[in-house]
Amino acid sequence: MVRDLNEASSLDANWTEVVFTEARLLGDDNAKELAPTFTQLRLRLEQVRGGQLDAWREEVVAQAAVSAADDRLDDWVHALDLALSNVLAGDTQSPRYRRYFSLAPSAIIRMALESELGRVRGWADSLATEPEPVLQGLGADLSKIVLQGDAALDQRLKAATARTDHRVRSISSLIDDINGARVSTYGALTKKAAELHLARNWPDRFFMHASRAPKAEPQPVAPNGQTSPPSAPSAPVTR
Repeated sequence: MVRDLNEASSLDANWTEVVFTEARLLGDDNAKELAPTFTQLRLRLEQVRGGQLDAWREEVVAQAAVSAADDRLDDWVHALDLALSNVLAGDTQSPRYRRYFSLAPSAIIRMALESELGRVRGWADSLATEPEPVLQGLGADLSKIVLQGDAALDQRLKAATARTDHRVRSISSLIDDINGARVSTYGALTKKAAELHLARNWPDRFFMHASRAPKAEPQPVAPNGQTSPPSAPSAPVTR
């Protein structure tokens, strides 16, 4: 019986299976009438593969936006640290400094964007009330950076959702249809093999099988009647 293809396998691997069966059917006069089903599945699979790449691209683009927003926020945290240190003459134990940096700036910078935004989000309103213009300006900058960061996180969430939707709506149904076609085609080939008195394994020949070790080559016989020893294994490849 023909095995089912796994949805968890890559589309490229499943494309190879479909192309193999299509080619084997087309190359056999007794089976080529069954090939159009696999031609249509191959074309559909190639279209779905393109959709998968589009979804992946959107996700990578969204991650790039998150990375850029994270870097902007990290730079801003560093700038606030410098500005406060200058205003407070380096007194990092001052209540005004500790208002913002009860946690070391380096520890905040190491946070992922979502956690870092949660940490600093409320600082903009406080900085707006600070007496120094430099701190007020940093507060205004933070408001913009928070908006950009929220937008990047939302973009990433939407991209991940779109990728999941594509898999559920397009890839899963495609693999189900390919497996259905493989089973029905195998049945049709089995019936035809019986009708035409073909080899029992003829239907199996149209589907890829797990790779097997190559057949052993016969060993040449030396003049003394002994078989020649196998050649020494090649040296391991270094990387």
